[in-house]
Amino acid sequence: MTGGTAPALGTPASGAAIPKAGFTDPTREAQAVFRALLDALAHPTRPYPVAGVSTPPGAFGPALAAVALTLLDEDCAVWLGGGLAADTELAAWLDFHTGARRVAEPASADFAFAAPGELPAFDEFRLGTDEAPHLSTTLVIDVRGIGCDSPIEAHHFLATGPGINGSAELDAPWADRIADFAGQWTRNAARFPRGLDLLLVEERSVQALPRTTRLEAFPMRASRESTGENREV
Repeated sequence: MTGGTAPALGTPASGAAIPKAGFTDPTREAQAVFRALLDALAHPTRPYPVAGVSTPPGAFGPALAAVALTLLDEDCAVWLGGGLAADTELAAWLDFHTGARRVAEPASADFAFAAPGELPAFDEFRLGTDEAPHLSTTLVIDVRGIGCDSPIEAHHFLATGPGINGSAELDAPWADRIADFAGQWTRNAARFPRGLDLLLVEERSVQALPRTTRLEAFPMRASRESTGENREV
């Protein structure tokens, strides 16, 4: 999919079928999703429920569709990774409900939507500047149903930073699908105030890893002695 101006908000492409519905109550539902996103960013690693869209496009789950409807509008540039970029149903749905401009280059995007294995290197996205760190790309990553393809030690982390009381455990099986995730995230955190923020979207929930969060490998022996997942310690 290439960059350029999308059809006007609420206008389907010529000859196209009317896309699937979005929010039933746009104002109330978007406010609820936005609150969940703010809470997730304020409390990294902690999942927050997202009610989701009842009939999302096939490429998106309920929560991912709701996040897209909440974040995107006609003033936004969005990059779609992998198969999402060629999905005509998704393109029509985004055009109709958001009017967001789709771009071909990650560095041009305000928001990027992709599965973990379809992300380019983090430094290909817009990282913001010291004067305007908010101009960086926000990565919205589809982590639905991702199981463990490697020993848990490879994707179990101890998270620290603002919004975390002491430290928190993070089990992230999706991390195996991002090339050198641990190294990339360390470099991302070191760029502060520049850098990327991650929104990790499950079927009906969202977690966040803002650029202020530090991750380090977590010894599984210590993990077995604790109780609960994503427990703050």
